[in-house]
Amino acid sequence: MSDTETKAKTRHILLVDDDTEHAALIKQRLDDAVGDYSLDVATTFDDAVTHLEKNVHDVFLVNQTFEKDRGLEVVWDITGRGCKGPAILISEEDTHEGEAEAVNLGAMLFLVWDQFHQPRFLERMLNHAVERKRQEDNIRDDQEGLIQRMMDLQDSRERFEAQSVEYIEMAEELSLAQDELKKALKDVTEREQELQKLNQEKNRFFSIIAHDLRSPFTSLLGYTGMIAMAADKLSPEQIVEYSANIDESAKRVFGLLENLLEWARLQMDQIASEPLIIRMAAIAQRTVDVLGPVGDDKGVAVSSDIGDDITAFADEHMIDTVIRNLTSNAIKFTAAPGTVTIAGENTGDQCQISITDSGVGMTPGQIDTLFSIGDANSTKGTGGEGGTGLGLLLCKDLLEKNNGSIEVTSTPGEGSTFTITLPVS
Repeated sequence: MSDTETKAKTRHILLVDDDTEHAALIKQRLDDAVGDYSLDVATTFDDAVTHLEKNVHDVFLVNQTFEKDRGLEVVWDITGRGCKGPAILISEEDTHEGEAEAVNLGAMLFLVWDQFHQPRFLERMLNHAVERKRQEDNIRDDQEGLIQRMMDLQDSRERFEAQSVEYIEMAEELSLAQDELKKALKDVTEREQELQKLNQEKNRFFSIIAHDLRSPFTSLLGYTGMIAMAADKLSPEQIVEYSANIDESAKRVFGLLENLLEWARLQMDQIASEPLIIRMAAIAQRTVDVLGPVGDDKGVAVSSDIGDDITAFADEHMIDTVIRNLTSNAIKFTAAPGTVTIAGENTGDQCQISITDSGVGMTPGQIDTLFSIGDANSTKGTGGEGGTGLGLLLCKDLLEKNNGSIEVTSTPGEGSTFTITLPVS
């Protein structure tokens, strides 16, 4: 490198040395140099680390005996940080072992302090180190470029092979295009039908709110209005009759609202399942205690035949709701004299609970539409009880939330059996 090129750029030198005489010597040699140099001196290890973090120096001069022989540690830190400038280790003694250790830790050059008494020695070593670092960086870049080109060639070859395979697959796919088109048309048709079904369910849901929820309120308001306007003119028997009708209407409204809210929360995924080991006999007995009197009023005997050892792994509240809804439905569609029986068993890793009635039964067509919102599912019970069809849909969704399922068997005129299956663990 010529003197003109040397002067063209200021080289920033960092001296890592706590010896002031060394610092003065280096400064003197840089002042006498042909090139333009700036010198920073780090006299402590922390100061050196601060300079290394900035990474603004072109060359690092490191005294091996810096801070009680921590010079090699500084060289290692320079290499590890990937600093842009080369590291030159300066030692008091010229030994093969010392030079080998310095080079192994990343030093570009290994020098001895006695050599610095030669006037232009330092400048030549700085130029040599910078040029060697530049050449090494170029070689490294060339190697990386060569590796990248080899990888690109390999990638091109793989892409060519993949394209060949792709062309073969395209030829095969073309022969199947007609079948794929038919399948796509079929999928579109099925989605359209599903959309129509969803629209029908939406309309039915709004109908439940607008009509089925309003009807019991109309009855309720009618009876309460008559009592309010003519309480002093009504006989005790009439008041008892009106009160019973009010009670029935209020219970219908409450039951419908309870199912509507629980089903809506399920659809919005706002009900979290908290499964645990539950004893089915206790749940069934609670249902019998609550709905037994309702059955007695219709002449329908409600009973449970579940042993204390029958268990399931599910959310107790959800399963209680399912069994209560299914039992209530069984009573609704059973005439006097009739029976509703809750039974159960554990088979392997499953728990099966059945609710069997001696009621009116169902046709296969009725069974197919049980678990969807539709007008066909809003039927009157044997005692004229009203309904919306939401109860069974709620049961299905709650069971699926607990990794369970429901099946129905029925014979018109003989009765129905609803069987739910739940995991045991």
